[in-house]
Formats: sequence, C-alpha cells, structure tokens
Amino acid sequence: MTLVEPASSLTDFALGILAVTAALRLISRHTADHHWRWFFIWIGVAGLWGGFHHGFIVGHATVAAISWSAVSLLVAIAISYLLAASVTSVLGNGRGRPLLIIRAVSLAVFSILVVSGNSSVLTLMLTEGLAMALVVGLWLYAWRESQPEVGLVLGAILISTLAALLKASHLQFTMVGVEFDPNSLYHLVQMPGLFLLLIAIQRRPDTTIAPPEPANPRMAVSA
Repeated sequence: MTLVEPASSLTDFALGILAVTAALRLISRHTADHHWRWFFIWIGVAGLWGGFHHGFIVGHATVAAISWSAVSLLVAIAISYLLAASVTSVLGNGRGRPLLIIRAVSLAVFSILVVSGNSSVLTLMLTEGLAMALVVGLWLYAWRESQPEVGLVLGAILISTLAALLKASHLQFTMVGVEFDPNSLYHLVQMPGLFLLLIAIQRRPDTTIAPPEPANPRMAVSA
C-alpha cells in the first residue's frame, strides 16, 4: 500500500511510538507527576493519528480537514498536560491554579473553534502559543531558583522551538529517493526534544523507581 506523504507519515509514526514508549517508561516511576505520563500519551496518540493522516487520509480533502482538526485538538490536550506537569514540578502540588484556569479557557475556546469548523493555524498558534509561553516562563523561574535538571528541560523546549521554525519554513530536500518536507523535518527534530525531556523528568529528585510490591501478609505470617 502506497503512502500519500511517506516521509511525513513515517516520521509521525516514529514520533508517536517514541512518545508512547516514554509514557511507559514513566509508569515505573511512582512519584513522577501523572501529568507527565499523560502528556507523552497524548503526544503519542497525536503522532500515530498524524502518521495515519499523512499516509492515508490527506488525499481526501473533506475527511482530511476533519482529521487534521482532530490531530490539532490532540496536540492541544497534550500541551495542557505539559503545562499542568510544569506547574506541579516547578511550583508544587496545589499551586499555580490561575495558570491552569487560563489554560482551561484557551483550550475550551480552541475546542469550540475545532468543533464548529472555524479552527485555523492562526488560532492554534494563539491558543497553544499562550500555553507554551506559560511553560517557558515556569521553567525560567525554576532556572532562577536553581531547581535541578532545568537545563535539560529548557534544552528540550529549545529543540521544540527549532522544530516549529522548521515547520514554518519551506525547507525540503530529497534523500535516498524520499522527499523530506517541513512536516517530516518537524517530526524528526521533535524526537530528540522528547527524549531530552524524558531524561530530565527521570533525573529530577521527585522521580524515583517504584518500590517492589509488598509481600502477601498471610505468606509473611505463615513464614
């Protein structure tokens, strides 16, 4: 079966698989904020759906428009979890509620635009740009407070920004007979950013290996 946009499809599938793998890696870290796991899960779902979209749906205009809106909404949900995880990691549990309220409002607005068929790249940039600005601000505050592993997180954000710039560009080239367009380059550059973020989360002191399950009390008594 021939893929409509092979490079974009395969790189999106790879991005999705990487994100899901990262989420699975965090399952064994019982003190890691669950928002991090959900961030990777939603990014993974968006990547896998995006791979299917670029590979099989993009050639059908009407269905492709609906599919792409769904992908955009999945990414928006993932960014919401990224903000929630950043708030908890940087400020602590139960703090930063005003930031989450702002995010909830922007996500609701974007969701309404998607459902009503009025979403666009501009609305995505405005709503998600606000959320990412809050994320960057939080980690800059963490850097000022000398919190651990902030450099890795900011590095991941910098890589993600570079990926977004590549997507906005018209850069493309052909290698081994495969044409890499801005979408595929965006996916490729995002992958090391996700990997760097996973390393940062695993190294933070509030993330530890889950302890082994306690022994069965009845077995302990009989022993």
